[in-house]
Amino acid sequence: MPSLDEPVLEFDHNVIEHLGIRLYQNKPGNVLAEVVANGWDADAKAIHITTSADGCPAEDRFISVADNGVGMDLATIKSRYLVIGKPKRTGPKMLSPGGRRPMGRKGIGKLAPFGVARTVDVATSAQGVLTWFTLDLDGLLDAGKRGVAYPPVFNAREVSVDAPLPTDTAQDIVDFVERTRISTSRSGTLIRMSRLTSNSDLGDGEIESSLVKKFTVILARDDFRVFVNGTPFDQERATPEFELRIPATGYSTEVLGGNEIRFWVGFVKSAAWSSDQAGVAVYAHGKSAQDRPFFFGAKGKEIFQRYMYGVIEADWIDELDQDLVSTDRSNLDWAHPDSADLLEWGRTKVGVWLAEYDRHRATNHLRKVKIRASERRQKAEVLTYSSSENDQIDSLVAEATKELGKNQDDVADQLLEAVSMAWINLPSRTLIKNLWAELEGSHDGPDAFLKITARLHDHSVPESMGLAVTFAQRAYALSLLTKLVHQRSEVDLQELIEDFPWVLQPRGDLLTSDRHLKTTIEHAALTGDTNDRAGRLVRGISEKERADFVFLTDPSKKVIQIVELKAPAIELTSDHDRQLRDYLDFTKAFHPAAKLSGLLVGNPGNPAIESDDRRVTIRGWDEIILECRATYVQLLASMLERADPDPSDARLQLVKEFGGAPVWELLKKMAQTDQPLRDLMARLDHLAK
Repeated sequence: MPSLDEPVLEFDHNVIEHLGIRLYQNKPGNVLAEVVANGWDADAKAIHITTSADGCPAEDRFISVADNGVGMDLATIKSRYLVIGKPKRTGPKMLSPGGRRPMGRKGIGKLAPFGVARTVDVATSAQGVLTWFTLDLDGLLDAGKRGVAYPPVFNAREVSVDAPLPTDTAQDIVDFVERTRISTSRSGTLIRMSRLTSNSDLGDGEIESSLVKKFTVILARDDFRVFVNGTPFDQERATPEFELRIPATGYSTEVLGGNEIRFWVGFVKSAAWSSDQAGVAVYAHGKSAQDRPFFFGAKGKEIFQRYMYGVIEADWIDELDQDLVSTDRSNLDWAHPDSADLLEWGRTKVGVWLAEYDRHRATNHLRKVKIRASERRQKAEVLTYSSSENDQIDSLVAEATKELGKNQDDVADQLLEAVSMAWINLPSRTLIKNLWAELEGSHDGPDAFLKITARLHDHSVPESMGLAVTFAQRAYALSLLTKLVHQRSEVDLQELIEDFPWVLQPRGDLLTSDRHLKTTIEHAALTGDTNDRAGRLVRGISEKERADFVFLTDPSKKVIQIVELKAPAIELTSDHDRQLRDYLDFTKAFHPAAKLSGLLVGNPGNPAIESDDRRVTIRGWDEIILECRATYVQLLASMLERADPDPSDARLQLVKEFGGAPVWELLKKMAQTDQPLRDLMARLDHLAK
């Protein structure tokens, strides 16, 4: 029976089982965190973690954690360490003698080693005075069941740290004592866990991952170093490499209800880790209060959550009167009112972070798709179109494949081929070509001929409906253009016609804007030595007035139309007619074989101005636009009649949306005198709603 002055451990055996064995059973990372936290609370500046070598016999396996903190004298061991559940703090904002916020709170972390070991040695030195004792789990449980105090086995009691150690002392304890002897403070504590239970081994990589999971800022501080089997802890090696980090370096800081929150989040390129390593961890005073995986209950884009690795520091959690952190510091009490605001803040933040990662990922993926598509187009592996169309195809492929993980590039390649072919409806066009060839070689009589022509009609429907949508878009644009021409300058109208020359020629040859020809003609007039009347007059036209001219040509420049544009507010005069005729005469000298014509567009006046030159046509803006719109509505009606679409065809809705109400009303008016169109519009009555 120990004397009254003898250090003893008094407890109920259920305490050891529930707060030691079961709480930390086979969780060496959590055990390690508790012991390292004790070193932090003791103002240690260095922690040495030592483990038995790989392949070591089971009976010789161990884990030891040694610090150079303040250590404990025998009185402290008796009054604090051997008292289960004695709070480590005198208040929520208490500081250690070294000015640190203590991580420990409940005073039960000392039981954690029994979750992985059946024997625990505690060697501690306070200012050069060493005490070393052993706790045996079997003896503890037996004493607890009998209701008696447990006396630790003392291997050294208040002896000088310089005193020789027994010859059979374990090497990690010898190393600890040697470091303590030569240190300035000659203080520190070692916790050695031996007779390890199954599955309790920790390699260097697992140790580092466990430390990062449980600690954050303290591992990056200059006044706190951790060594694993003699090697300085490398936080960068244990922390994933990020494709995106928010912010790029350091922390962001926000204030929530008067409390500061520091945070950062990273996204890995490839989530080659177990699911419990992803998510957000919440820390208080540098130690975990909420382990991963955790996402604050955020919904949406869950597919990207596995790439997330976030850190949130909220020290005030550990300073509340109510302790919200679980005993093993793996979970916060999120149902408590004091954590409600943080929960909602975190849920919103996770959503914002995932959205930003989505944008980042989409941008990177689009860049990859564009590079790959460009390479394949150069090799003629996929069809090539205009640069704007190629961009649209690339964007479509990237959008469709951005959330794919495995084989993303292969799928994008296949989709690029399919979309490029579908862009011009290549499968249908190839089929139609083959049908025409089949029709040409058919000698099977009228029935076979009719079957082939029927198939030709069926496969021409996509082309007809595609044109119908295009004509509807143009008719709608012309409805708006009627208003816009009254609000724009001649320069604006010139640019408009150069980009959309079909406004002037809905039924004629499709000429295109030729800016080079215009520049060439004007340069010849301004710098040439011609003294003919036309040249002199063109030179006499001001730069502002010359900007009103648009040159339209066919590819061979055998047809040239010169268009002079005047805003509707300006009434056309004979001077405008003369300027246009002078341009025609001057151009004729350089292109004598071309078919030349001129178009003067503006406000013809009342009475309307007329030209004596048969090459010149004078028209008003309203006349041109209304005629062009009517033409495209007629073409739209023709395509609809030709396709004779099913009322449920989705492209009809596009015709309705792109054409707008004015175009739809024009179709209905045309249907009054066109029986096939009237029948079709009757079937499409549901779209009018």
